[in-house]
Amino acid sequence: MTLPTVQPLRLFPVFWPLWRVEVSASVYDEPAYEIVDRFLVRAIHEGAMSRPEELASFLGIQVSLVQRCLAFLTRIGHVRFSGDRAELTPLGLEALRVGVRLEPKEVRQDLLFEQFTHRPLPRGHYDGSVAILPTPEVPEDRLADRSRFTGLFAPTWFIPESVARLARRPDRTEFNVPRLLRNIAVESHQDAFLPVYLVETVDSGVIVYSSAAPRRDAFLEGVCADVPAIHDLIGAEETRDPEEIWTGWLAEGKYGRGTLRQLINGVWRVTLRAEAFAGPPKLPPSRVGSFELRRRHFAQLWCDDAALRRRVLLDRALAMARSRAVGARVDLIERMADLARLLELAEPTLAELRAHASDEDAARLDALE
Repeated sequence: MTLPTVQPLRLFPVFWPLWRVEVSASVYDEPAYEIVDRFLVRAIHEGAMSRPEELASFLGIQVSLVQRCLAFLTRIGHVRFSGDRAELTPLGLEALRVGVRLEPKEVRQDLLFEQFTHRPLPRGHYDGSVAILPTPEVPEDRLADRSRFTGLFAPTWFIPESVARLARRPDRTEFNVPRLLRNIAVESHQDAFLPVYLVETVDSGVIVYSSAAPRRDAFLEGVCADVPAIHDLIGAEETRDPEEIWTGWLAEGKYGRGTLRQLINGVWRVTLRAEAFAGPPKLPPSRVGSFELRRRHFAQLWCDDAALRRRVLLDRALAMARSRAVGARVDLIERMADLARLLELAEPTLAELRAHASDEDAARLDALE
């Protein structure tokens, strides 16, 4: 609704198929060197000493202590012996360079891949607020808008080489693979599902929304642009007359009298009286400006009462401020601007929002950076 060049036609709530891949990898702890270990590795590298006896003599400590320390450094891969001569390994040289004792250990981690193209998902999709589901079902307590999702089918199978390719990428940290991971290996894989909304448009391709992005999901839109099968699946869905659908919805009279019209951008708008947004058994006020979905088509629920829309705008902005996804004032201001355009109102100021807030919400606003 805030994209002036987009003409939306139909909305499809779908489960996007993913691979959840468990990998094992080596990673290094970075504890500080014990003082004897630190001077031992320096003596080996900088002093060109290699025998335990000469190291002990140089450092003024017992040979038995040097031998115990060298045995430990050998065990963690920092030192190796050629006969009775000690030398630093590449790992030992790196540890000396960075000034910490690098100790390898095995870790397990899940990685996510999109099933149509086997592309790795960006780091934003790993946020704890993003619902990655083990089965194509949305828990009832998460169905705030009562959407019913259907599955997309990707006729592909998992390719382990996808993980190897990701491990070699110089930008792999952008896909949730830490730089320090080494020897990444696939342990297992399973299906996973991300609930998303696909919006069919006139001449603008498919727009994708998911909980991984505050606005459009650019990653999945890129996949849609490259996979004709997704457009074929949408095109195969039966098309109905939206005017007939929403005229019938109004005729049911559940929320009183209303009017129907199509906006310039192609969206259908159902305008109801203010009393229709009075809460149970009526619609909650927060539904003003939101969308009703029926037979793949959507309509915006509206009210001409600007004061009601203003109150809804401020209430929803405060709800955004409480969200963990909003950590900065500039982010909240951008989201309020989008919402104001959606509700056809002037943008609120932070001062106006604070005046509308409870003491607890005001404190949250003050805490934003």
